[in-house]
Amino acid sequence: MKKITLLVIAICCMAKFNNTTAQSIPKFDHVIFVLEENYSYSDIIGSSYAPTFTALSQASYTANFTQAYAITHPSEPNYLDLFSGSNQGVTTDLSGPAPTAPFNDCNLGSLVIQGGYTFIGYSEDQPSLGWTAGDVGNYYTKHCPWINWIGYNTNPDTIPIKSDVPYSYANGYTTGPIFPDSNNYNTLPTVSWVIPNSIDDMHDGYPPASIQNGDGWYKTNMMPLVRWAVTHNSLVITIWDEDDELHSNNIPCLFSGANVIGGSYSAPKFNHYDVLRTIEDMYGLAPLCGSSATGTDITNIWTGIPTIQGIKNDVSVWPVPAKDELNVKITSASASKANVDLYDVTGRKIEEMPTELVPGENNVAINTSGVANGVYFLNIIGDKINVSKKITVGK
Repeated sequence: MKKITLLVIAICCMAKFNNTTAQSIPKFDHVIFVLEENYSYSDIIGSSYAPTFTALSQASYTANFTQAYAITHPSEPNYLDLFSGSNQGVTTDLSGPAPTAPFNDCNLGSLVIQGGYTFIGYSEDQPSLGWTAGDVGNYYTKHCPWINWIGYNTNPDTIPIKSDVPYSYANGYTTGPIFPDSNNYNTLPTVSWVIPNSIDDMHDGYPPASIQNGDGWYKTNMMPLVRWAVTHNSLVITIWDEDDELHSNNIPCLFSGANVIGGSYSAPKFNHYDVLRTIEDMYGLAPLCGSSATGTDITNIWTGIPTIQGIKNDVSVWPVPAKDELNVKITSASASKANVDLYDVTGRKIEEMPTELVPGENNVAINTSGVANGVYFLNIIGDKINVSKKITVGK
């Protein structure tokens, strides 16, 4: 008898939701991006020079992705890719906005604001609110992609023009809002980016000192936030813009916080566009920005996904009888680990196929070309589903 194989699982949307996979991602009160610079996964995770990042990668509340990738080199195009799904024609590092700025197209900040949420970009040593005049000391504009949209006033409510706030002020500049202290993390916007200065993000200097600088800064300034996020329905995404140009752009990427199943993940393999798509779908934002429209959500690291109210577990199959392929639609009321098991009439298990169900419709195609004609029983059994169907195979 030919072995039955699981060919594909396709997640289908339901009319009440904006996209196909939003319900398989928790909706956080706060998402905070922390951007780091210019090192590969193998340079950071496991390095004795980066004990904070290494320990964070092993925490029970952190998903440590071993197959995360940047898009290109050098830095600035990657920041734009992660923020807007496009490099906006920028292929090199610049001081100040791009020659064609201010842009008027889609970006994460504008999407978040249009969706009724809030966005702020926090930049260490940024001279003042909305600064676009160029680099100052260790503050580099190329690490702050939103400056390329500041000044576009045709529809100011959709552009994060008033959302660019210093993390801390450089010498000589002393007034205005800054990143909240540990007693006020609850005042953070829905989505924010934290940009350390060029020393603290590992950009300037040489290893191991540059790595040690970035690791130490993160320990002091971001680890209190990470620990807070775990118990306050919040997520901290620590991600590098690019690698050191020696490791195929394989970068560290850590998702830390509430509803995260800790561990090292070799799948999915993803890039900046997929991370952007995940946040867009988390909040049901539209339209999708640039190449994020072809991105894939990160869905395999979450726990605590809410049940879809009013939906009952069910299984339907076709064609009847099955010939070379049996199509199975599994409607699940909630996220669930389950086994798709096939038994013959004597009770002998023909095949066991572990799978991950998402809330809503899950479509499975089973190859039955090598299965003898007869009656079989298809059981879908998991911690939140238990459904059985009688099927017939007839050639």
